[in-house]
Parts: sequence; structure tokens; C-alpha cells
Amino acid sequence: MASLRQIRRRMKSIENIHEITKAMEMIAAFRFKKAEHRFTRSKHYFFELERLFSNFSASIENLTDPLFEKREVTKKLLVLVTADKGLCGSYNTNLFKKTMLWLKENQKFDAALLTIGKMGYEHFKKRPVTLLSVYPDRSQVDIAFVKKITEDLKTLFLNKTVDSIEILYTDFRVGSAGRTKVIPFLSLGYLLEETGSSGLPPIDYIYEPGLNEIFRALISKYLEGEIYGVLLESLVSEHSARMVAMKQATENGEEVLDDLVLLRNKTRQATITRELSEIVSGSSVLV
Repeated sequence: MASLRQIRRRMKSIENIHEITKAMEMIAAFRFKKAEHRFTRSKHYFFELERLFSNFSASIENLTDPLFEKREVTKKLLVLVTADKGLCGSYNTNLFKKTMLWLKENQKFDAALLTIGKMGYEHFKKRPVTLLSVYPDRSQVDIAFVKKITEDLKTLFLNKTVDSIEILYTDFRVGSAGRTKVIPFLSLGYLLEETGSSGLPPIDYIYEPGLNEIFRALISKYLEGEIYGVLLESLVSEHSARMVAMKQATENGEEVLDDLVLLRNKTRQATITRELSEIVSGSSVLV
């Protein structure tokens, strides 16, 4: 049995860890609320932009834009969005497992990765996986960062470095853990298929100043909106996962501390009982 000094030392260590996890839970909760507010305000814009772009694309006959090109797919790219830090439960682990599954399913293609987030880069740089590009810091989700990623992905596709681009991230679900999700990004031909399968007739727009000018501007806005929405949603999911993980760690620390308090009391009682027994035995000998 551990001595009282060892038990008190363990209790002090658990109390220190408990204070740290509690503070980290509060910080994660603050960041979660801030990120959720940004995402909530933006998602309606993303939804309407996607609907407009999909209807706009379906209303144009014989699209010739290279971003809609349907080519034979031999080289595929997966954009992996992870966290910059750990201590968020199984958030990053689930993304790594899904990535390995995606690579296994696409063995017949020349598959590569593009990582956004430090954890993804650190994990896959030590493995036999082709990394076309990395963005190891995604803590600040702003327009300049989004535009850089979007332009790099467009360049990879237009230069035919890759024939297909997909994005893997963790979505956000209120009241439950987020789930890993793979969505198409380029080519944009999937939008025409989705619009055609909906059974709704294309909307006839009046273009001002002109079809080409509007279409080029809308393509850039749509692609940047997709990346921006993915980064915001994954950030909300990350903070939610970290908040839950730190809450569970705090509760586990309280349970361990309660067990140690009970063990301390039992040990102290056993020590007192033993000392009393020794005193009684000694006095009986003297008598």
C-alpha cells in the first residue's frame, strides 16, 4: 500500500492537471462560440452561392470552361484538413483513418495528398505518401489564406498535374461528434450531374454586363466559398471536439481525485489503528 506522502503527492499532481484541463475546456468553449458564430453567419451565403452557381451552370449550353472538363482520371488528389494541435479526442485520428481508407480505395490511381493543418503534415511526412503541397498552419482562416489555397488547387488541375480533387474534413453536428466527410472539388462537372438529376428545369437568367464576365467571377467566388466554408466548419468541429475532450478529462480527474481521497482516509485510518495497537501491546507488556 502506498504511503500517505505518496498519496498526497499524487493528489497534488491530479489537482494541477485538473486545473489545466478545466482552463483548456473554458478556452476551447470560448473559441468554439467564436468560430460557430462565424460559421453560422457565413453558411447561408455559401448555400445560396452554391445554389446560384449550380443553376447558372445548368442554364449554359455547351460549357467549355476548363474547370468543367471531364477527362479520364488517372491522377487524384485528396485535400486533407486537420487540426494544428492535438488534445481534441479522436478528431485527427478519424481523419487519418479515413485518409488511409481513401488511399486504399484509390490504389489504381496515382493518388497524392495536400495537407492543411500541422497534424496532417506531421503524420504523413513520415509515411510513403506523395505530398504535393502542405499548409502547416491553418489557425487563421482568412480570405488571403483561402485565395492562396484555391489558386494552388486550380493551378494543379489546369496544368493537369491532377485530374480530380476531393476534400476530406470533419463536419459540424450540433449535439453530436462531427463525422469525416469527402466532397468533390474539381472538376466542376459534378455540379451539372447534380442539377440534372434534380429534375428541375434550369433557370433562365438575364446577364449584365455579360455572360463570360459574370461566369468567370462566379467560378472564383464559388471555389473560394467552398474552401472557406470547409475550413470554417472543420475549425468549429475541432474546437467542439477539444471542448468535449477537456471536459471528459476534467471529469475523469475529479473521479481519480475522489478515489485518492478515499484511499488517503483508509491509509490514515489504518496507520492510526496500527499505532494504537502497538501502544496497547507495549503497555500490556509493561504491566
